[in-house]
Formats: sequence, C-alpha cells, structure tokens
Amino acid sequence: MTEQGVDRGAVISGLVFMVLGGLFLLDRLGTIDFRVVYVWPILLIGLGLAVLFGGRS
Repeated sequence: MTEQGVDRGAVISGLVFMVLGGLFLLDRLGTIDFRVVYVWPILLIGLGLAVLFGGRS
C-alpha cells in the first residue's frame, strides 16, 4: 500500500474485472454481443495503466 492507504493497481484491476464481469453478464443475458476477442486490448490497456501508475509513489 502507499502512504495514502490506497493501492492504485488494486483499484484499477478491480475496476477492470468489474467492467469485464458486467460485459460478460450482459452477453449472457443477450443484451449485447460481446466476444472474447475484444477483451485482450482492454486487458492490455488496463495492465499498462496499472504498471504505469503503480510504479509511481
């Protein structure tokens, strides 16, 4: 944890998992047509942001 008590990497990864879970849920309900192929760029961007902001203190 940082001095502020909030781990930015954990917050970002938590948000990424929440968004992905919501997208998969909407896909299963038939609301949207969501394919796993679209997940990889989102995961890479989220991982890059977590590394970028997690490295700064």
